[in-house]
Amino acid sequence: MKKFGIIAMAVSVISLCISVICMVFTFQNSVQPKSDSDTTTQFVMYVGTNDKDTYKPEHTNEEAKDIVDKICLKHFEGYTLQEATGSWTDEKKNITHEYTLVCYFDDTNKETVYKAADEIIKELNQNTVLIEQDNIRTEYYSGK
Repeated sequence: MKKFGIIAMAVSVISLCISVICMVFTFQNSVQPKSDSDTTTQFVMYVGTNDKDTYKPEHTNEEAKDIVDKICLKHFEGYTLQEATGSWTDEKKNITHEYTLVCYFDDTNKETVYKAADEIIKELNQNTVLIEQDNIRTEYYSGK
């Protein structure tokens, strides 16, 4: 009788281990792309529009958007541009809110993004722009 209990316990432990391994494998396959070719690098650039010296907008929102649009069209085949409001606190604890442009770039490289950023920084008189780089999975879906 003891032997049967030990065997049953061993089978239970082995079954539990196999279940955990299967769950981990299934989870990893469901959240990771099937191959590296399924992913792309996306860059997101956040462009504040207040002047770095005056802390105030020196361009209207439309003018700033046109400047960023022209620079992006020069460097990228396509991109997405969104309008946002950004906020930050300076070294003197002054809070600033500003019209911000958010640009999304796929199918490009860091050097091209930096070239566009350099022009944007100069044209809008910025200290910096924020650039995010993420590996994402994309798909152009055209319906059924």
